[in-house]
Amino acid sequence: MPAPRTPSNRKATATLAVLRRRRKRLAKVCEEYPQTTALSRYANEHLSLEVGGKRFGYFLYKHFGDDDRSGAVLKAGHGVQESLVESDPHRFWVPAFVGRHGWIGIRLDLEEPDWDELADFVHDAWRLTAPKKLLREFDAEGEDGK
Repeated sequence: MPAPRTPSNRKATATLAVLRRRRKRLAKVCEEYPQTTALSRYANEHLSLEVGGKRFGYFLYKHFGDDDRSGAVLKAGHGVQESLVESDPHRFWVPAFVGRHGWIGIRLDLEEPDWDELADFVHDAWRLTAPKKLLREFDAEGEDGK
């Protein structure tokens, strides 16, 4: 069962320029995985994070359904969303539309995020979404591609 959606009670502190740098860094983290792209499908700041044509996340900028929060929204395993939102409701949120499926929102509009932690969330979301054949190939090569 998804965690309850709650309104944001912390104002964003990151400027648009900072968010654009974070968006670019998130895209770079994602694109280190095979067959993975970070696409800007519309004339806005949002990104669609996809592997093999299947979406595993987004970068959302001042999303209307999320109290204007900006951040990464990623697919997550069972129970992860509830645990994260309960442990730190200022950094994590239940995103609009996909939150009911267990996805997590990770705020990138506050202080500098923990990029290692964010990379772990991306890794998990990617693995939950990647085609099975691609996962087998990826695992056979080793996760660092070497």
